[in-house]
Parts: sequence; structure tokens; C-alpha cells
Amino acid sequence: MNRYGPEYWDKHGAYRTPVAFHLTLLVLLRSYFIWLMAALSRRPDLDIMSLFFKSKSDFFTAIAIAAIALLPAVIFCLRRPQENAESAKRLSSIWRFMRWPLIMCAITDLSWLTYQAAHSHYQFSLFLACQMVLVLWVLLYLLKSRYLSVFFNDWPDPIEKK
Repeated sequence: MNRYGPEYWDKHGAYRTPVAFHLTLLVLLRSYFIWLMAALSRRPDLDIMSLFFKSKSDFFTAIAIAAIALLPAVIFCLRRPQENAESAKRLSSIWRFMRWPLIMCAITDLSWLTYQAAHSHYQFSLFLACQMVLVLWVLLYLLKSRYLSVFFNDWPDPIEKK
């Protein structure tokens, strides 16, 4: 656990978030970002959703799969020094296991993309291939990263009242 020294710590004494972790959340929650992009689009004639999803059921399936990664994303957003030591302890104990929902989301997403490729009669789709490569990269990163095991076992200490 002490393999990473002070150069890896932030100003609160916790391990810094790796950039690849942010990219992991971006890849796993991409359907929500596409949905947000489509909702914020000011041009009604531009159908952003149809560019990324063939049908509504594909969109809802992608949203359901990405929902697995929402809990780790929300707890990650709460990863800062808390004033309440009890809530920091509770969140710390939950944060320790948040790697597993991300792995489960990546496996489910990769399975869904493989299913889509099989039902398109294995016709090559660059968009589908890029997604599969990205999700496979995310899965390998979540499984093999040594720094992530240290990162998920660390939580910022509560703020001490003066």
C-alpha cells in the first residue's frame, strides 16, 4: 500500500484520481452523456440520438447498463474531506468495493456490444468496433491497475474542527 509516495497525494492527503479513471467513467456512462448532449441540443432538426442508437430499445438498454456505474460515479463525486466523521467512515467503507460495479458494468456493456455485433450479421461497423475496443480497454484497466487498488482503498480523512 505504501508503493506510492507523496507525489501521488492531493492537498487533502488522499491519493489523486488517475486520469484514466475519469476516462473510464466517461466510457461507461457514455449513453448518459449522449442523452444529455441531445437534451441540450438547440436544433430540433438534428436527431443526435439516432446517430448513436438504432432504436429506442437500444437506448434504454444502454441506459440500464450504464446505471450500474452511476453509484460509483456518485460516490466518487462525494470523495472529498467530510466534516462529519461518521459519514466519512460510511462512505469509505462503501467506496472500498466500488471497483466491482464498474467491472460488472464493463462486462455487461461488452456483452451487449457483442450481442449487437452478432445481430448485425457480423457486418463491420466502425462505431461498434471503437466502442468494443474502448470498453475492453476499460475492463482491462479496471482489472489490472495496481494504482486503482490503492485508490479504492483510500478515502480523505475528515476535516478536524478547530
